[in-house]
Amino acid sequence: MSDSSNAHLQELHRVAFTYPAIDNHAHAILCPENRADVPFEGLVSHLEGEALLRDAPHTLACRRATQQLSKLYELSEGSSWEEVKANRAHVDYTDLCKRSFGSSGIQCILLDDGLGVKEVLQDVSWHDQFTQSPTRRIIRIETVAEVRGMVTVVETPS
Repeated sequence: MSDSSNAHLQELHRVAFTYPAIDNHAHAILCPENRADVPFEGLVSHLEGEALLRDAPHTLACRRATQQLSKLYELSEGSSWEEVKANRAHVDYTDLCKRSFGSSGIQCILLDDGLGVKEVLQDVSWHDQFTQSPTRRIIRIETVAEVRGMVTVVETPS
C-alpha cells in the first residue's frame, strides 16, 4: 500500500471515529421507575414473549452485547448475560444512561416518540443532558395518519 493510500486510510479512520454522530432514529428512554417494564433481551432481539427470554440470550447479537456491556459496566471479562442483567439492575439509572451515552460520540438525537406510552418514557428534552446539541422530535407519519383517520371516522356520520 502506498504512503498516500495509507495516509488517506488513517484520515478516514480519524474522521470516522471522532466526528460527532447524529442518532437519526432513536426511541425515548424509559423513566427510572419503569426501567424493568421491558425485558432487557429486547436490546438484542425482536422476539416477543417467552421466546425472547428463552432464545435471545443464545444469539450472536447477545453474545456481542454481553462483551460490550461487561466493559461498560466494568465487569470481569467473560461475564455472563445474567451477570450483566444483575449488575444493570443495581446501577443508578441516570449513571447507567450517562455511561451508555458517554463514549458514543452522539452529537444530537432525533427522537421517534411515536412508539410507547408517553407516561413511562422520558420527555424529549430530558435526553439533552447526554448530547451537545438539543434532541429533536421526529413525527411518525403512521401515527399522524392513524389519528387523523380515527378523527375522520368519528366525525363522518354513517
